[in-house]
Amino acid sequence: MIDSRPQRSSVVSDAVLVRRVWNLSWPIVLWSALEASLGLADLLMVRSLGPEATAAIGVSRQVTFLVDSIALAIASGIIAVVSQAVGSNRWDTVIQVVRQSGLLLVILALPVGVLGFFVSPTLLAALNADGPTMAGAVPYMQIYFLGILFSWASVVGAAFFRSMGNAMTPLKLATVVACLNVPLNYVLIYGVGPLPELGVKGAALGSLVAKVCSAVVYVVLLSRLEATHATSQVPANLNRLDMSLLKRILRIGTPMALAGLVRNGSRLVFLAIVGAGSTGMALQAAVGVGLQVRLLSVLPALAFQVATATLVGQAIGRDNYEEARRLGRRSVQLLATIMLVIVTAIIIYADPLARMLVGDETVAEVAVTVLRWLAVAQFFSALNITVQGALLGAGDTAANLRYTVLTQWIVMLPLAYMTSDLPLWQLHGPLAAWTIAPILLLVLVSRRFQGEKWKTRSSRRMEA
Repeated sequence: MIDSRPQRSSVVSDAVLVRRVWNLSWPIVLWSALEASLGLADLLMVRSLGPEATAAIGVSRQVTFLVDSIALAIASGIIAVVSQAVGSNRWDTVIQVVRQSGLLLVILALPVGVLGFFVSPTLLAALNADGPTMAGAVPYMQIYFLGILFSWASVVGAAFFRSMGNAMTPLKLATVVACLNVPLNYVLIYGVGPLPELGVKGAALGSLVAKVCSAVVYVVLLSRLEATHATSQVPANLNRLDMSLLKRILRIGTPMALAGLVRNGSRLVFLAIVGAGSTGMALQAAVGVGLQVRLLSVLPALAFQVATATLVGQAIGRDNYEEARRLGRRSVQLLATIMLVIVTAIIIYADPLARMLVGDETVAEVAVTVLRWLAVAQFFSALNITVQGALLGAGDTAANLRYTVLTQWIVMLPLAYMTSDLPLWQLHGPLAAWTIAPILLLVLVSRRFQGEKWKTRSSRRMEA
């Protein structure tokens, strides 16, 4: 039984726990904002090339986001395994994970890159990209697939340092990469001196060069980490696949990645439902604007998820389950305070915000209502993300996938469909369904974390 395992008494104050969460979270918030700004910068730089160039990058990223979920699965598994190993001072396990995840990246990225390069035109055609859009999107996608190993290595490298409680190294590296990425993209897009104007292809090439530099630096830093913590306990055959360890990483990370795909898939269906309703285009356009605003409030939640997963995992590595539970609670409370400020501001300023983002008066009026509904929903979604981080730190991720399918596909979408054409509910019905889903999910994941099953699963992970 878990409760019979030796526990260290909790002597760390709540203030110290909150400080730990904050110190690890704020660099990740800045890192996420920096990553998001790079994508926005690309769109702004190609804007003068016409709507086809903007569409080319936009439609290409629908595909790259799905493909990158493979790297996110590996990164999620790494956070759980490495944080627990660091907490128990098992650096031999950390070094094993470094080597094994590197091998796994190569094994997965090479065939995905080659296959993606050749099927890029087919994928874009399936997304109904027209001829002018395809002209820019195909080379953009092909360059992305050629450099996919470096892109994934950057994601995984950042996960390693965060899982060790070091969020500053990824932030510093991302800042340097951004300073390289933005001017390089501009030069390659428009051409300077002897360099030709490459358009959308230049944006892809500039990003590729930046990712290569980032990946190389992460490899160097992780190699130094290996040299620093090398011990006689580290297996000699690290260049061979350890299927047991890799299964452990993927068993934790894959449900997290699949849950993300389930959520994004449900949003696409939701947009189709509201677009087919009697409110039609106005509601669909307003929801699209609301989702863009929502992205800003997601950044703190995602940062808290990683920070909570890391600190909970480290506490479990020390066999301090009570501290792990307290860390989860304090993280949720701190984020709730931050989100309350953000949500209140969106609700109060929904009208001017909607009119700033939308030119059409009819759509703007609908957008005001949408922004307020989505702000309330996002409050609960943010808390969900943090609790899910606590469960990730414990290695207990499968339940979250089941809960996401239930709340999104079995509750939200049918309810949105049934209310989309009801008199007086065409506008508020689907939005109410959108809000009910994260409330229900928060109840489910909170009950999971308040229970005992996550302790059992974390114990099994550590003993594996």
